[in-house]
Amino acid sequence: MGRLRVRLIGAALLIGLVALPALGDDDALLRRAFGAFMRSADELRIEAIPDLYDGGYARITAIGRGVHVVNSPRIDEAMIRLVGVSLDPAALRAGTLKVLDYRDSALHVRVQLRSVQEFFNAGSALEDIRLWSENGYLLGTGTVIFQGRPTRLRMKGFFAVSGTTEVYFYFDTLHANGIPVLTVIIRDLERQINPILHQRDWPVTFRIRSLRLDAQGLTISSQGDGTCPTCGGGAQPTYAP
Repeated sequence: MGRLRVRLIGAALLIGLVALPALGDDDALLRRAFGAFMRSADELRIEAIPDLYDGGYARITAIGRGVHVVNSPRIDEAMIRLVGVSLDPAALRAGTLKVLDYRDSALHVRVQLRSVQEFFNAGSALEDIRLWSENGYLLGTGTVIFQGRPTRLRMKGFFAVSGTTEVYFYFDTLHANGIPVLTVIIRDLERQINPILHQRDWPVTFRIRSLRLDAQGLTISSQGDGTCPTCGGGAQPTYAP
């Protein structure tokens, strides 16, 4: 009787072990799913703590460098953290990130100015765009064909966030061939380009609470103090759109 009991216990343990996914399967699935969202990453690191049910995780942290997401320039550094998250298991196995629910989240993004410049030069009516920043303002020059003639533009503006999922850009000044552009034209142009960053196609969205522009680039964070373990930070001003 004792031997039979031992055998039954051993069989139950064996069945349980066989039913469990192999160690590392979750990492491979998460890497593929996050890789479909954070595309073409030079580096992508996933740190996950599974929960007790299929598709559940106590915490997932995805850290990427040189990634692309929808409607965005190349993101030089990104950190996404989801806490108490439930993913669709079928979608996950199919290589898709589908978030059903989560308790908390955080986003930190760092975009170098050269990446913003490359983004606009690749897909804009403007040519020869050059960007730099001074005292929190973005300055730039470029050329656009207006009424069949090349027109040289010079602008000064700033990025703005207001606790939504979007980032806006507003012109402080805009000149065409050295002549100030009328305010009514500037406001119409702002309506056309804003928001310059949105999360409509993202599998999970984040409220953006802080933004900083320095000499090297732009830091966007869901944290009000702008702190970021991968890209630095500090107290950030916010602007209402």
